[in-house]
Amino acid sequence: MNRLFKKLSKLSLRQKIMFSIIACLIAPPIIAIQVSDYFTRDVLREQAATNAQESLDVANLYVSDLMNSMIYMTNNIQFDNETATVMKKLGQQPLDPALIVMEGKYITNKLETLVFSKDHMYISVLLPNGAYFTNYSGSEFNPQQFRSEPWFTKLDQMTEYDIHWVGTHPNYIGSRTKVSPYVVTMARVLKTGGSKPYAYVILSAEEQMISDFFNKYAPTQKMMLTDSTGTILASTDNQQIGTVFSQMEANDQSKTKFLLMDKQEYILLNEPLPISGWHLISLVSYQTAIEKIQNIRKNDYWAQFIFLIIFIVFLFWIINRITKPLVVLARVASSVKAGTLNARADIRGSDEIGRLGQVFNQMLDRIELMIEQITEEQTRKRMLELELLQAQINPHFLFNLLNSIRMKIRMRGDRESADLISSLSKLLRMTINRNNEFLPVHMEVDTVRHYVKLMNVRHNQKIQFEECVVSNVLMENIPRFTIQPFIENAFIHGLNQKYGHITLSIWKEDTYLFISVQDDGVGIGEEKMDDLKKSLSREANDSKSRINGIGLKNVHDRLALIYGISFHMDIQSDTLSGTAITIKLPLHVKGDE
Repeated sequence: MNRLFKKLSKLSLRQKIMFSIIACLIAPPIIAIQVSDYFTRDVLREQAATNAQESLDVANLYVSDLMNSMIYMTNNIQFDNETATVMKKLGQQPLDPALIVMEGKYITNKLETLVFSKDHMYISVLLPNGAYFTNYSGSEFNPQQFRSEPWFTKLDQMTEYDIHWVGTHPNYIGSRTKVSPYVVTMARVLKTGGSKPYAYVILSAEEQMISDFFNKYAPTQKMMLTDSTGTILASTDNQQIGTVFSQMEANDQSKTKFLLMDKQEYILLNEPLPISGWHLISLVSYQTAIEKIQNIRKNDYWAQFIFLIIFIVFLFWIINRITKPLVVLARVASSVKAGTLNARADIRGSDEIGRLGQVFNQMLDRIELMIEQITEEQTRKRMLELELLQAQINPHFLFNLLNSIRMKIRMRGDRESADLISSLSKLLRMTINRNNEFLPVHMEVDTVRHYVKLMNVRHNQKIQFEECVVSNVLMENIPRFTIQPFIENAFIHGLNQKYGHITLSIWKEDTYLFISVQDDGVGIGEEKMDDLKKSLSREANDSKSRINGIGLKNVHDRLALIYGISFHMDIQSDTLSGTAITIKLPLHVKGDE
């Protein structure tokens, strides 16, 4: 219970209200349904057994009628004087095929007449001398094979009024085995008083007629015909024929009982047949038996449920109208938290929620104004820092004077010195021009080339400078003097102003530009690297890592001020392979549009 209250405490106000109302609406009908099911269970069980018994009674009538018809056919053969006379005459004489054909035509017609109205019944008459008569073709089956059956010898011990119900066995009519694999067979002996038999009558009916009737009139029941031992003779499932129905007990005389099979409740009905000692068994799922009643109840439940849903939807709409301003206010607060400061809550009204929305909007207006002021101040600060960087190397008269000197030296034929002065002039030109804060990559790279050339002359060292600049980044704009401080840091601190290699790589991935400056100098020790990373996280500049008069942290903070959280700087260094500084810049700066 405590866990439930803890979970409820985490829900929103609207969810708590809806949960409480729905619980109060759903709990009463659920309790009522449970109580109703408890008190009506016994009545449903009785009604289900009655319904199943009605279907079993209909099956009993059909099976009894079928068995009576089979008895009637054999009686008709036995007690017809003319038929008996012909059979006695033919059975006592030696087997004469011609006589059998002539005299036996009457018996054949008799058999065909008897089974004419009965589909799929097969009657065989066997005479003591080996002659036989059937209503089916002899090519289908030789009835003499019946003499080898175990039950055939019992016929001689029977009286002319006895009937031997053989039961179910495979269909001996080959053309019908696929349609009806089994037949139900009875046999009688024909004799007068205590005399010797003058004929044997075997009558078979296809089991499929019984199973089809079961499936037609009791499709929801598992109905079967069994003998006195429980062996299944006919069933809605042909695979069960010949097996023993384990739920049937010989001493159990109850007609109806409830069983639990495979975790499901069943109704078992046992109806004995008066003629043969066989039984009709019906096994029906309790849930299936009460399906119609349950459907009526389900329809009633569904009607209640639909009206309940309609009422809940209407209730949702009302509560949504009442609590919508709170949801809007929470959504605006989430947007502000995510950085969308221009979001406002469009809440109107003179109630408490309306006044809260107005005060909330005023607070956001004040915050947005303060952020704009801070941004403007930071922008001015950034421009002043750039001007400070440029002021260190940009006197105008120096540029003009160097340009004049370059022309005179070139006229005298000293082309190398003229080129050096040209590089110095172009470097000064870049520092003098303050109109653009951002420059294309190719202009920044050109500035770096001139700077490296001048540094090689100044320190009398030949620095190998390599460029790996992808062509599709040459026109991308970056802040002025982004690359040059890193090149100077590699020259002075990485190579200690001695011979070495400096590699500049520029490429882009998706919407980001990557700039990497790598040297093969002395590298940075682990302790110094930790101090350097700590200095980048503090607001004050660190004089231990200065680059051309401007600390590494100043460069870092300048780019972070321009690009915000989209900017990233990564420093990798060891004393064996040198130092690599890689910066990640977005291709578009906020405000470019």
